[in-house]
Amino acid sequence: MSAPDPSPPRAPGPVEDAAARLGPAAAALATFALHLACLGRYGIFRDELYFLVCGERLAVGYVDQPPGIALVARLAGALFGTSVVGLRLLPWLATSATVYLTGRLAARLSPRRAAPTLAAVGAFACLVLVGTSHFLSMNAFDPLLVIALAHLLVRLSEGDDPRLWVAVGGLAGLAVLFKYTSGAIVVALLLGVILTPARRSLATGWAAVGAAFALLTVLPNFAWQASHGFPFLELVRNGVRYKNAPTTLLRFLAELLFEANPGDAPIWLGGLAFLLFAARARQVRFLGLGGLIYLAALALGDGKPYYAAPFLPVLLGAGGAAAAELDPRPRTWRLYAAGLVASALAFSPLAVPILPLEAFLAYQAKLGLRAAPLERVRYGVLPQIFADQFGWRKLAEGVARAYESLPPEEREHAAVFAHNYGVASAVEIYGPQLGLPRGLAFSGHNQFWYWGIPPGRGDPLLVVSDAREDCHRYFREQILAVQLPSNPYVMPYEDAHAIWICRGALHPVRAMPEALKHFE
Repeated sequence: MSAPDPSPPRAPGPVEDAAARLGPAAAALATFALHLACLGRYGIFRDELYFLVCGERLAVGYVDQPPGIALVARLAGALFGTSVVGLRLLPWLATSATVYLTGRLAARLSPRRAAPTLAAVGAFACLVLVGTSHFLSMNAFDPLLVIALAHLLVRLSEGDDPRLWVAVGGLAGLAVLFKYTSGAIVVALLLGVILTPARRSLATGWAAVGAAFALLTVLPNFAWQASHGFPFLELVRNGVRYKNAPTTLLRFLAELLFEANPGDAPIWLGGLAFLLFAARARQVRFLGLGGLIYLAALALGDGKPYYAAPFLPVLLGAGGAAAAELDPRPRTWRLYAAGLVASALAFSPLAVPILPLEAFLAYQAKLGLRAAPLERVRYGVLPQIFADQFGWRKLAEGVARAYESLPPEEREHAAVFAHNYGVASAVEIYGPQLGLPRGLAFSGHNQFWYWGIPPGRGDPLLVVSDAREDCHRYFREQILAVQLPSNPYVMPYEDAHAIWICRGALHPVRAMPEALKHFE
C-alpha cells in the first residue's frame, strides 16, 4: 500500500478538457441566437435614442451616466445608423461573452466536467441578465466587466502574477465608466478581499499601481461631476423620492427571484452559500462576501432588483461549481440544464421582444403575469421596457409637420421643447431624416438641461405636450399645430401628444427657467 501524499491539495484551477469550453461556448451561441431571433422588434428603445444623442455630443460626464455607453453609442450609430439590430449587435456580443465567462469561472472553481456547462446554461436562463442586456445600454457591458474582474481576482488569490493588479485597476475603472453602480461592486469586492485570506494578494506594490490606475481612469469623470455639483447624486435622490416604485426587502427578494428565473435560484443562491461556507472555497471567499455586501446594499437601499444582474454571473459560476460537486452524476445535471433551457425559452417573451405584438399580448394574458412596475406612473397594455419602443418616429413626424407649417423666416429661429429626454431624443435622432435641422430640441430633463436652448432659437417654440399645455406665461400666442392620434402601445404619459406653436416671447429667450430643470 502506498503512503498518502503529504503535499497540500492544489488550488482549483480551470478545467481544460473540451467540455469546459464547448459547453459555455454553446450556451453563449444560444444567447446570441435568442437575441437575434427578436429581429429588431419593436423599435428603438427610449434610452437608446438618448444614448445616441449623447454619443453625438461626447463628453467626459453626463448628469445620469458615465461616458462609456455614449462612446459605444457613437460607434454603433456611425456603423448602423438607426438600424435596431445594428445598434444592439455589440450588446448581444457582450452578453454572449458574459455567458461564456460564467462557465469558465465555474471551470476554474471546480474540476467537475458538468460545472462549466451548468453555470453557462444558468446564465443563459437568467432572464434579468438577458433582458436588461438586450438593448444598447450600460446594462449589457456592466456584467461582462464584472465577471472579467472576478476572473482576475480569483487568479490573484491563487498566487498568479501580481502584475495582474494593473489589469484589475483598468477593468474596475472601465466598469465605473460604464455604470456608477459598478463602483459599489468594486468596493464590495475590495472589502471581500480585505476581510478574507485573499488579502495576502494585496501584499505587493502592484496592488497600489492597480488602484492608482483605477483612480486615474475615473478621475476626468469625477472632476466633471464635481464641477457640476454632482448632479448624479441629485438624480438618485429624486429617483428614490419621486420616480422609482417603492419597495421593501421582501418585495426586492421576491422580484429578484422571479426576474432572474425561479429555476436559476438554486444555482445562484447555492453559489453564494458555496462561496461563503464551503471549505474548498476558502481562497475565493471574497467573492461570496463581496456579493453578500452588494446584494444587502441593494436590498436595504431601495435598489431595483435588476441592479443585481451584474453580479449574478459570478454567483452562477460558483453555483455551477457547487452543484457539480454536490452531485457529480452527469445525467442529473443534463436533466436540470434541459429544464433551465426550457424555462428560459418559455418565459423569454417577458424579457426580450421575441414575439410579434399581438402574440405577446395573447401570451401575457394567458399567463396572467405582468412585469413589476419600475416607476410611479400609470402603465398601459405593455410592460414599460416594451412600451418605450413604440411611437418615437411617429412623434418626430408630427414635429416635422408642425415645423413645416411655419413660414420660412420662422423656421430659422424655431426650436422644439420636450418635457423629457425620450421625446427630445426622438426629435434629434429621427428629425434630420425628416428634414429637421440638427440640434433643434431641448428639455429640462437630465443632460438636455446642460445642453440648453439651441443658440439663436426659441421663438417660435414648438412644445410637445398635451391638451393642458399653457405657455402664455412665456409667450404671447399659442396655437395647436398637430394632434397625434392615440396609440395603445406606448406609455400612457406619451400617448396622443399635442404639438403647440408658441410665438412672441415675453422675455428674452436665453436660458430655460429653473423650474423646468428635473434630474431623475
